[in-house]
Amino acid sequence: MTSLLLRSWSSSRADVKCRLLSVLSGISEDLLVSTSIGYQIGGDSHSALMDSLVRTNVVAAGSRLETALRHVDRGDFVMPAFRDSSNRYANRPLKIGTVATISTPQLHAQVLGLLEPHLQPGMTAVDVGSGSGILVAAMVHLVGPLGQITGVDIVPELVAFSEENLQRSLGKEVADKQTKILLSTGKNDLDLPSDHQYNCVHVGVAVETKAEAERFLEYLKPGGVLLIPLGGAGTEQKLVKMTKLADGTVDKQDIMSVLCQPILDSVPVETVYETRAKKMERVEQALAQWRNGFEAKYERKPTRYDLMGNADAKKMFQEFAALRK
Repeated sequence: MTSLLLRSWSSSRADVKCRLLSVLSGISEDLLVSTSIGYQIGGDSHSALMDSLVRTNVVAAGSRLETALRHVDRGDFVMPAFRDSSNRYANRPLKIGTVATISTPQLHAQVLGLLEPHLQPGMTAVDVGSGSGILVAAMVHLVGPLGQITGVDIVPELVAFSEENLQRSLGKEVADKQTKILLSTGKNDLDLPSDHQYNCVHVGVAVETKAEAERFLEYLKPGGVLLIPLGGAGTEQKLVKMTKLADGTVDKQDIMSVLCQPILDSVPVETVYETRAKKMERVEQALAQWRNGFEAKYERKPTRYDLMGNADAKKMFQEFAALRK
């Protein structure tokens, strides 16, 4: 959700330098460092992408995380339009819906690296804003056959999309047994069982207040970890790690700066942009429909007086006239 989102940077060194210099005063040092590493990540295959993540030390060589991520091909989680494109293995976010993206492979690896100690065999986890389902799949490989991973998203199409992706990546038997994708109805109703707690919770979308972030702590077992971006939409946020200690207190740690989408409280509606020609065609058809209805009712053609005397027809005529100018 969906998901955490670093800005998309060109893979060329010159373009990266230009962009960095243009925004240097407005971005924190850790985000700049992350970006400088980012242009070295990517490839023309999943294997090449993984090699670049290891080469840049984003993923430790020989680690459990490397093994898990090598089993989760990013190409299985992008939209069909990107499945034959080299962009599917680039270190850039890709659109998977109206407002949702699949985040960069760099950020996915960084997030999983932070959560890995709490994704041991047999453990359970939740990914809020699960989007394509790619983090859910990686988590399954980390928790093993006795673990359970739950994804949550507010967009019905993404729930269905992620379920298809998980079956493609994990196989139907494993996906059905070890994953569950829930449809939330708002940021205050995630549809998670009220009596169940998890070893870790990852929230892939930003919340604005500390109170909103702390609300997710109720889903954690003692010793569990919450990873969540905190800050306003459209601004640099902090990725915060909260550990729920055995005595109920919470240890909080700012991890790094991120740029991510805000949590949604309703399903986004796609904006359809209409060309001038299409709009003129639509209005002209509506006027013709009104004229035909008038002729059928009164058995004569409408006059200009008839046209201007009808509020709906007058509005359509004025709109059509303005478009013709």
